[in-house]
Amino acid sequence: MTPCFIDLSAKNLNFYHECLITRIGNINVISGGSRRIHMIHSMKKGLKLGSPILLGIIPIGMTFGLLAQQAGLGVWPTLGLSLFVFAGASQFMAVSMLHAGVGALAIIAATFVINFRHVLMSASLAPFLSSWSKFQRLLLGATLTDEAFVLHSLHFSQGDVNPIAPLTLHFAMYVIWGSTTVIGFNLGALIERPEVWGLDFVLPTMFIALLIPICNRHPAAFAALSGGAVSVALYILGAGNWAVFIGALTGATAGTLLDGRA
Repeated sequence: MTPCFIDLSAKNLNFYHECLITRIGNINVISGGSRRIHMIHSMKKGLKLGSPILLGIIPIGMTFGLLAQQAGLGVWPTLGLSLFVFAGASQFMAVSMLHAGVGALAIIAATFVINFRHVLMSASLAPFLSSWSKFQRLLLGATLTDEAFVLHSLHFSQGDVNPIAPLTLHFAMYVIWGSTTVIGFNLGALIERPEVWGLDFVLPTMFIALLIPICNRHPAAFAALSGGAVSVALYILGAGNWAVFIGALTGATAGTLLDGRA
């Protein structure tokens, strides 16, 4: 019998006796205790790796709830946006368009355009998920965010494709996003100008913090710079939400081509 893994943070050595693999012929049989310990270890790993994301979305979720309240939405429609859309940029855009009196069809179309990047992100992660079940892939795709995509791209490419850690992170993100939306909504009446507190800059700050660590290779850095430059240029020229999609597509294409030549 050999330990299936060693957790150096465990203080009680008896902890390891539950984590054994019994070899029967050429078959490894993992005990129930070992499986539970491995699952808990993976869940903790997902929360630890995603802790910057979890902390970062707290003020963003509160800001969204606050802005939705000030735009005149009720608490249930506001919470519904967070639970069923679960996409910060689209939710902020939808609230601003509703406040401006834009029709539902226009809001749906704009949301589709700005969220189309999720098709590209999902396609990028799909090759790493061949060992996952269809339900696990569905859960990941339905709750995938920009921040989580950056994190998964890094770890999946290193061979770490255990579904427990990323799905635990996504569940925590979902719960925190919904709960902070309600908190922010209730605080809406108390904060008249969110920009005074810098809450309107939380989202881009978190994206920049997530982007910098993965730009340690030339293709990734070139993709980020080219995609950002195209997005900004198109936005200035009046492309609106299409600037985000076209910029993302340009950056991904440029990075892929450069990586193929490296």
